[in-house]
Amino acid sequence: MLPGLFVLAACLCAVTLSWYWKQRLRWADDIPRARPTHRWLGNVGDFLGKSPGEVFLVLDRHFRQHDRLFTLRFGSQLAIGITHPELVQKVLTHPDCQAKPDLYKVVRLPNGLLAAKYDVWKVHRKTLNSTFNARILESFVPIFNDCTQRLVGRLDRYARSGDRCNILEYISACTLEMISRTSLGGKVLEREGAEQFIANLEVALKTIGVRIFNIFLHIDFIYQFTALYRKEMRAINICQQFTSKIIQAKREEIGRLCDEKGNQKLEPEQEHHYRKPQIFIDQLMKMPLTDPGARHFSDEEISDHIYTMIVAGNETSATQLAHTCLLLAMHPHIQTKAYEEVAGLVFSPDQEITIELMKDLHYLECVLREAMRLMPVAPIVGRQSMAELVLDGHRIPQGSVFLFHFYALHRRKDVWGPTAD
Repeated sequence: MLPGLFVLAACLCAVTLSWYWKQRLRWADDIPRARPTHRWLGNVGDFLGKSPGEVFLVLDRHFRQHDRLFTLRFGSQLAIGITHPELVQKVLTHPDCQAKPDLYKVVRLPNGLLAAKYDVWKVHRKTLNSTFNARILESFVPIFNDCTQRLVGRLDRYARSGDRCNILEYISACTLEMISRTSLGGKVLEREGAEQFIANLEVALKTIGVRIFNIFLHIDFIYQFTALYRKEMRAINICQQFTSKIIQAKREEIGRLCDEKGNQKLEPEQEHHYRKPQIFIDQLMKMPLTDPGARHFSDEEISDHIYTMIVAGNETSATQLAHTCLLLAMHPHIQTKAYEEVAGLVFSPDQEITIELMKDLHYLECVLREAMRLMPVAPIVGRQSMAELVLDGHRIPQGSVFLFHFYALHRRKDVWGPTAD
């Protein structure tokens, strides 16, 4: 008798949930669906048991099968895939579609521009605008030159011997040094504990990648009981201890340089000509937030912004450069033309690369742009609506999640021509 009641209760729950989900998502009935779709699980079956690479290919297939938009359903959760350039532009520029979906929380940087909630992002983005300009970028060029000279030196022995190497490993080390020096200061990677910091930073980044592509690990209740969670927490704690010491040292340094009124003394050369590199952490500590309280960034906020720069700058730059090298190797005639352009302007391995010189590398710029089209650094991006909107004749409710697959978008033959791939 009792087992029968359990079976009956389970059936009633299943029917009730099925009815609830159907009513809750009725607004999407007229939008094309990704197939195959299970009645209760939606498209979950398409992703279960697959590696990150396989998940990426499944998404790529769905996005290529639909011309304008479609829905992906994971149980009761619905996401809208946007595939047409016109709709992509409309959503990404819409003032009510600037929020990030909950999935971004896996990055664990609640104050960073990459993963912050909209209210935090809006204030911090406005405040940080002044830290991203051409003059500040130009002040970093000597650091970029120094790092790339060392990269070339490390790769030179492979060029001479003909031995193979994993170029991403060397490029990643170079870009990490660039980002660390421009974000935290010149000799940050020479500090005690730097090697441990780098190793654990890589661990934390890898766990983020694993979690993003595993649907079940999106659920905090499940994830907190896994070995991966414990591994991530250990890595994050070690990294935070390293950066906390740097932040504290910077606070003390700035305190020594302040006048009686608490204003920092700036040398004329720094203030007007930006000849000295404008280190990101120094700027964060100087500027007040553009909010009614006009307070300065807290240590936690500074840490989140620094890690956002490291995560977003290092991984994207290194991967993009490695992909560019791969594409050049696949197309040697283009590699030759790019080399000839550089050789016509750079006459010595020790020659300093300047902003003015880079402006004359027109063909190389085209190569980099084409590489970014074929291998976008952020191939999949998400947004969430903060208000109801009408898209392509469909009424989309508040809180809806949009997905953009730029890898597929950049290969549309109706946009890029028959050789888009």
